[in-house]
Amino acid sequence: MDYAIFEAINGLAGKSSFLDGFGIFLATVLIFIFLGFIGGLLANKQWNLRKRVYIAFISALISRVILVEIIKRLIDRPRPFEVLDVHQLLVDEGSGKSFPSGHTVIFFSIAFAFWGTRWFWPMFIIATLGSIVRIFVGVHYPSDILVGAIIGAAVSLVLLKLHKIKFQQK
Repeated sequence: MDYAIFEAINGLAGKSSFLDGFGIFLATVLIFIFLGFIGGLLANKQWNLRKRVYIAFISALISRVILVEIIKRLIDRPRPFEVLDVHQLLVDEGSGKSFPSGHTVIFFSIAFAFWGTRWFWPMFIIATLGSIVRIFVGVHYPSDILVGAIIGAAVSLVLLKLHKIKFQQK
């Protein structure tokens, strides 16, 4: 099923230079725009919103730098373009390190840090788009994306819960 979904999404690549260019843009630049926007929320005067930004960045750091790196080294799953005939639109230097997707972990750890706020759904949609496009350009399988989303969401939700418990006890 993982391969069938990969084929369906990646099979859309190579048919339109506009779509390919847009996909490459989203796969490479969207994460930086997203991070910049989140960083810009630090200028907001509402402490609750700024607190969510701190939780988002801490969650992304824990998820990506610690958890994903451990899993990538243990699993060492080749990227789709290394083992399949794919429409490869993006060269990714992380060969042999497909599972889970680091981009997806960052996107979803940030989005879920805003769980329960008006910011969550727009961020969730951006996170989903930014993750699925990694399949489109040929560097990740759907399971890489799914597990990355679960890790990012779980770490953020745990940090939100811990933060809530800490401040309710005082």
